Amino acid sequence: MKPTRPLALVTAFLVTGALSYGGVQLWSHYGTPPGVPASAPLTPAILAAIILATALAFRSRLKAQREAVRRTVEGEPAPPILPGQRPAKPVDPLQAARAVMFAKASSMVGAIVSGVYAGYAVYLLGNLDIDVYRSRAVVCGVTVLAGVALVAAALYLEYVLRVPPSGPEDGLPKNGNKTSSPPRSGSASVRKRPEGTYPVRRTGAGH
Repeated sequence: MKPTRPLALVTAFLVTGALSYGGVQLWSHYGTPPGVPASAPLTPAILAAIILATALAFRSRLKAQREAVRRTVEGEPAPPILPGQRPAKPVDPLQAARAVMFAKASSMVGAIVSGVYAGYAVYLLGNLDIDVYRSRAVVCGVTVLAGVALVAAALYLEYVLRVPPSGPEDGLPKNGNKTSSPPRSGSASVRKRPEGTYPVRRTGAGH
């Protein structure tokens, strides 16, 4: 899964902003521009808070998981678990993938919401002498900030979940070589060559 490209978010913001500005101008030729609900910033702000909390939770769990792997590889004893303390749960890959998909969708939604209200706010800048339009401009500005916060939180969640682990955290020794288990007794003998290993065929005395 590829990470979200900032250029795609900027493009979505600019395109929706231009469409919003043109739509409001066209609407104003036929009557009063549409109103802006005062609760418009709540939805992106709540989503941003939820995604940020999710990112911080994933970061804490991943940090504990990598620390546990590092102790295991280096042979360090695990710290004692205090009363009332729970051991860190490993991150479920499927859960992490769903979180990344949710973050990618949320970042695009935040860019679109910000663009829509930014276009409306640009139109209202020429009518700030009217109290109604001035209050709408304030709500639009706050909504744009909430949408930007949603984009930032979603990108941070993607960043937390796509940070690659280093050598010890990936379950490898410090030299980067995987340890191989010794051959089991009774298994076929093998001869090693540069291109790999292959079994030695035993032949009889008369052959």
